[in-house]
Amino acid sequence: MRLKKGHGWYLAEEVLEIRVEGDPRNVVHVNTRLLQARDGEHAYARASEFGAEAADEYLNPDGHKVTITFRGIREVIEITEGLSDGGEIRWSESVSVSEKKIRAMLKPVEEVEAVKPFEPSDHPDYRCGEVVAEAMAMFEKKR
Repeated sequence: MRLKKGHGWYLAEEVLEIRVEGDPRNVVHVNTRLLQARDGEHAYARASEFGAEAADEYLNPDGHKVTITFRGIREVIEITEGLSDGGEIRWSESVSVSEKKIRAMLKPVEEVEAVKPFEPSDHPDYRCGEVVAEAMAMFEKKR
């Protein structure tokens, strides 16, 4: 089912940079949001509002200041089909792609993000200290 332009659903990719006091490394998140808007410009503005709201400062469990900075919008994509099971929400197009490059695009099931087991990475600890303390207190209460 193809909808008219300006039907209202968009995917927006926001870029957030996370820095932890005392650690020279940064962490960059690209978050994809689903949102409704009148048109592409309105979607960009709404995505920017959500991104700005994500900016934050807090202390991690070690007492180091964590700063989350909204860096901007990477992309806004209109969803041209209705939202339904199996509906196409995003596509890309490439021309003159070699067999080798096509094969490189493909992943076996065990390598897709939804299936891979969680593996903690060695990155700055940007967890919120208050949230961790609250979770630990709840855990201790249940013991």
